[in-house]
Amino acid sequence: MKLAILMHNMAQIEQWMAMYTKSTPKDFSRMASVLDRYDHPELKTPAIHVTGTNGKGSTCRYIEQMATAHGYSTLLFTSPHLTSLTERIRHNKENIDDQAFIHLMNEVRHHIEALNIEAMSYFEVLTLAFFIYAGQVDVDILIVEVGIGGKKDYTNIFPHAVRVITSIGKDHIPDLGKDEFAITKQKAGIMRQGDTMIVGEIAPEYLAIIQDKVTQEEGQLISYKLQPQMDIPQLGFYQVWNARTAYGAFAAFTKENGLYFNQQTAIAAIQATALPGRMELIANQPTTYIDGAHNISAIKGLLEVLKATFADKKIIMYFSSLDRKEINDSLDYIQAHSDIELYVTTFDYEEARKENDYLATTDAKFVNNWYDDYKQSAPANVDAVVVFCGSFYFISEVREKLQSEDIYENISNF
Repeated sequence: MKLAILMHNMAQIEQWMAMYTKSTPKDFSRMASVLDRYDHPELKTPAIHVTGTNGKGSTCRYIEQMATAHGYSTLLFTSPHLTSLTERIRHNKENIDDQAFIHLMNEVRHHIEALNIEAMSYFEVLTLAFFIYAGQVDVDILIVEVGIGGKKDYTNIFPHAVRVITSIGKDHIPDLGKDEFAITKQKAGIMRQGDTMIVGEIAPEYLAIIQDKVTQEEGQLISYKLQPQMDIPQLGFYQVWNARTAYGAFAAFTKENGLYFNQQTAIAAIQATALPGRMELIANQPTTYIDGAHNISAIKGLLEVLKATFADKKIIMYFSSLDRKEINDSLDYIQAHSDIELYVTTFDYEEARKENDYLATTDAKFVNNWYDDYKQSAPANVDAVVVFCGSFYFISEVREKLQSEDIYENISNF
């Protein structure tokens, strides 16, 4: 295929994405018009489709690990990324190669320009790229994480899949609705005729909405509670919920597609799964974690884990969010725990919440430069536990800085 304009590196792709993508009205026809040219590659491979307020990424990683442990080839689509755009497309547990991604994005751009599509959203372009790539690799299973919601999400184009809802909570308000009931209806919108739906830890009142949708579509609802109990090494009681939800989804997928499944292999794979950005240990002295908890339900879970796991430790928390996110409930909840030393901060991102935004929301101490503050306070807090949480864009910056060799050595040797 002759490409009109070639992008030669990741920086040029990021630059083009920044210029081309913008918030646009939801319209599946844009993506469909490109996929028509490929005879709809998204339909050639059976899929597991995962939504939920929290736990989507962890659940997808557990499924990926189980599938590869059984000898099946996988293609995973997830978001957001911590370091590189290539993390969003994983083939057999490896990020797509930079050169393959560059070629792929040139293809996407070529078709967009050939069809005179004036603008697409950032997530829409990357979803399109994933589906095109799905037609170029031979895999046994697609594992697809919803971006936002479900019903109106750009991933929701499968006529049939094993569907998963990991959890229900407040996030992306008002985009998904004013409360959890409206959010549940949006997430249940991934259900299609005859599908199997696996659900995680969900309150009965929201579960009833999902059950109604499954019944309407003449499908089957399966609870994570019906899956085997298991011990897992990953921190977070909620990770047991995610692990059992993933187990149920993969077991259902193999059954529906006539594939081999072994319980011991599945549980061992779950126990071996790495979860970047989910209570991920990134430095020592002080013991330092990053976690993508950014809404009230995730913050409650995070604090419960911290207080149970580190009951005898001083806990210091740095929180940062995007300016479009609702954070009042989360910050109020953290501040109600006087044994948590909370700092709010900003980071190097255009949409990052700034000092004045925090002043209108909280009286928590604002730190303008989280890295300098962390570095300067580390010697006095060598026995403490430090947690960076909030936006994935924030913890991505933290992860990159604290794991770079020179900085990491300086910090860990205090």
